Amino acid sequence: MQAQAVPGTQTDWNGTHYEALLTARETGGKLGAFASDAGPGDGPPRHRHPKSDELFVILQGRLRFWRAGEAYERGAGEIFHIPAGVEHTFVVVERARWIAILSPGGLESFFPAVAAQGLEIPRDLAAIKAVAAEFDMEITGPPLGHPQTVGESSLD
Repeated sequence: MQAQAVPGTQTDWNGTHYEALLTARETGGKLGAFASDAGPGDGPPRHRHPKSDELFVILQGRLRFWRAGEAYERGAGEIFHIPAGVEHTFVVVERARWIAILSPGGLESFFPAVAAQGLEIPRDLAAIKAVAAEFDMEITGPPLGHPQTVGESSLD
């Protein structure tokens, strides 16, 4: 397992700024939370968290989510839930800041781990997939906006 983040750990990776707010260490593994800030067009590859539920709290801006073939948009003051094991991704529609909370925790340490190794999407996708697996994340497809994103046509 990679090194674990501590609250306050800040990471800039793949166009997004991350700050660990609450880590699995502080909660006995039950929860983890991080704040993120990113500009339009930024977002992760399609993925799922086999064991972790994920909750997004949108603080400012707008995010477009893709969850199991369905599209949703959420803005400031709204939340979005993704159950464990459900394939999803999102893209920033307008500059946004959000908090992601996962139960169980651990994903908050993924971002410092890949940044410390200098890994970038898409160049190092195979290595990123290997690291992601250590943090309950399985990368399953391209980011939103990529022509291969399944069901994306429903977003137009």
